[in-house]
Amino acid sequence: MIIGLIVIITELIILYILSRKLTQNMFIAVFLLTKSRPAAVGFLSLLFFPGTVIHELAHLFTAEILGVRTSGLTLVPEGIEQKEVRTGSVSIAQSDPIRRAVIGIAPVFVGLSTLGILSYFLPDVWEQVLLDIQNGILLTSYSLYIFALMVYAFFAVSNTMFSSPEDLEGFWPVVGIITLLSAALYIAGIRINLTETTLGNVTQLFRSAGFMLGYIGALNIALYLLSRGSINLVEKLTNRTLTHQRQ
Repeated sequence: MIIGLIVIITELIILYILSRKLTQNMFIAVFLLTKSRPAAVGFLSLLFFPGTVIHELAHLFTAEILGVRTSGLTLVPEGIEQKEVRTGSVSIAQSDPIRRAVIGIAPVFVGLSTLGILSYFLPDVWEQVLLDIQNGILLTSYSLYIFALMVYAFFAVSNTMFSSPEDLEGFWPVVGIITLLSAALYIAGIRINLTETTLGNVTQLFRSAGFMLGYIGALNIALYLLSRGSINLVEKLTNRTLTHQRQ
């Protein structure tokens, strides 16, 4: 179980880095092509819009469930001409560190849950796609379009589910406190013993999550390489290079 958790954390870190790099490359390619920062920001905002909606609603609903007042939900880009662009936001009232930490990290868990649901249905849709190919009706069947939408959802959600530094204000101190308390309980000889059935279910959950994140990581690696190729192509077509402008 511990190994599975370590694998998932490692995959999340890699996916986070890929997400940042991929988004930056796509921004660069569109900016080189249009020479317009608002156009590049607008393109990325539209591309990631479904993921942004899920991200901000995760903050909103988690805050409401925990009894923290919210206001000012925004799902459009803010500060387009500034160095840092916010594609969405929701105002959260002041609260205690624990509730603030839970609200801040909520999009990650909601995003993973969404990806898990998609992963559950994806194999059946893929089987239908293969069956439609054999029957020669792929382009007239709904399965191809559903599969394409699901792949797009994987892309949009996995690249927007990570919490921003502002979201994680106060999160790491809470993690540090919980870690110290857990270590103290362990040293004191206090253990949480799981039943064999529960342990098996948790292990299976971690294994499934590990495979899911691995597939999504592979998808983002492919898209990252494609984005690098797109930048090179745009540079050749426009004779422009981008050395200082970054999202």
